[in-house]
Amino acid sequence: MMRNWWIKFGCFLTGWNYNILQSCTEASYKQLKKYTSAILILIILWAFVGYSFADRYIQTGTWGSIGIAIIFVLIIIQIERQIILNVGHNKFASIFRMVIAVIMAVLGSAILDQIIFKDDIEKKMIEIVDRQVKKQLPDRLSVINTKLSELQVEIDSLDHRNIELYKQISQTPTINTVSTSVTTVPIKNEDGSITNKTQRTVSNNPIANPKIKEADLNNNNLKQLRDQYEEYSQRKLKAEESLRAELKTKKGFLEELNAMLEILKESTVALIFYVILLAFLISLELFVLLSKSDKNKSDYDLIMEHQLDQKRKTLDGLK
Repeated sequence: MMRNWWIKFGCFLTGWNYNILQSCTEASYKQLKKYTSAILILIILWAFVGYSFADRYIQTGTWGSIGIAIIFVLIIIQIERQIILNVGHNKFASIFRMVIAVIMAVLGSAILDQIIFKDDIEKKMIEIVDRQVKKQLPDRLSVINTKLSELQVEIDSLDHRNIELYKQISQTPTINTVSTSVTTVPIKNEDGSITNKTQRTVSNNPIANPKIKEADLNNNNLKQLRDQYEEYSQRKLKAEESLRAELKTKKGFLEELNAMLEILKESTVALIFYVILLAFLISLELFVLLSKSDKNKSDYDLIMEHQLDQKRKTLDGLK
């Protein structure tokens, strides 16, 4: 029962026909088990690579990372089936699969190395961040200094204007305004009639100098400008600290890949380990291809080729 379950699972992974396999010898069963084992190794490897990549760089969360790992697994299964389900020997397909194997091994080793050398990469990232801070800090300070200069010009301009206003206000704290009022006064004539006579009255009323309001408005604007100046001054003091924190929080795949390349250039041991890991992954990727290229074909492959030949002869006869 367990053997049948494993064989059916192997047929599911490889795409083999279980009904045809039942009429084959033990050699075909062994061939199927070899294919199944090779694919399972790749599934485990690329599921781990896909999950780690998604969790570390895409930050999709646990379920999102599991979903991406499943996508990686499905891609691997479909790629391996391209070789396993070939009837006969296709040289072009074999070469193409070798190219894919090298590419996948390079990608896999790059991701695995960034996980294995995590602590070393973080140390190297500190050096890289220091270099980035030295490079980007002058530009950031230049922007802040420009803004501070603009604010200082506005503050000085308003201060100068207020000095002039207060001089004028001290000299003329109040301003006399002239108001005219017209009234009608009834006057009794000698004959007893009444005549209305218009009487104009002119009065002087002192009021506060209107420039006091202008000075108060300028003081409010000065307060806002000085607050902005203080804010940008604080930004200038904390520019390096904030830039460093910003660079550290942004964890990019390419940045860590560059850090990994620097480690490989500086450390011979790391380079040797990377080459060994790359060779190991290429070997794993070529497992199925090498098994398929074996000259001693299983009877399952021979049955498939025989069926194809018979079908061709039948179709040629119909022509």
